[in-house]
Amino acid sequence: MDNERIIISKISLEDKILNALKACTSSIPYTGAIASLLSDYQNQKQNKLIEDVLNKFLTMIEKLDERVKNLEYMNSQDIIYDLLQTLDRAKDELNEYRRNMYAKYLTSCCHIGNDKNRYKRIFLEYMGKMDEIDFIILKSLNDHFVDKNAVEDVVARFNFKNHSNISHREVMNHFYYLTSLGIIEMPDREEVEKYRKSHNEKSVKTAFRKERIYQRTTLGDDLYNFIIKSADITTE
Repeated sequence: MDNERIIISKISLEDKILNALKACTSSIPYTGAIASLLSDYQNQKQNKLIEDVLNKFLTMIEKLDERVKNLEYMNSQDIIYDLLQTLDRAKDELNEYRRNMYAKYLTSCCHIGNDKNRYKRIFLEYMGKMDEIDFIILKSLNDHFVDKNAVEDVVARFNFKNHSNISHREVMNHFYYLTSLGIIEMPDREEVEKYRKSHNEKSVKTAFRKERIYQRTTLGDDLYNFIIKSADITTE
């Protein structure tokens, strides 16, 4: 009985509704038509989402510099496996930015050296959890760069790019979220003071916990460096 509950809990709401309608078909005639319509809708929706990711991926791969394309990987069975893994996640992703991240993942996999990356399955999972604000945060925090104005910087970047008025509080919540994922962190005082000393900055007397200083973790660094390989970085 417990195993049955575990299996049922993993079924999506749409599948539960669809299964319930199918079970009622024998006793209530019109439910068969409803179940068929719902199934068709689900298939059409998923097909469109998959098609969107593939189109984005093909556009990105065309723009990737020929000198960094891994043709051996692109002509192997490995790319099929990565495609299936990614599209299985993307088929239910309604958020366009995350679908774009899935396309970036596939493009990055085609970059020289990334096909053997042992962490790319981890990156696929994290990229499916990120939105535009999260990526701007990663981009803002350079390697080993401690930024006391990190939150304000992200607010300004996002609002300028999107002509919006996102709040400081909302961005702060994204910092907490990425911290909980282990992608960014608040360094200890010793590390901050070492950074300030190397950049000829004076120590701040304000309570350390109020400074809201952040930096990318090693996971955050590796994730960011993986993502940016979806673009032509030979000129950077």
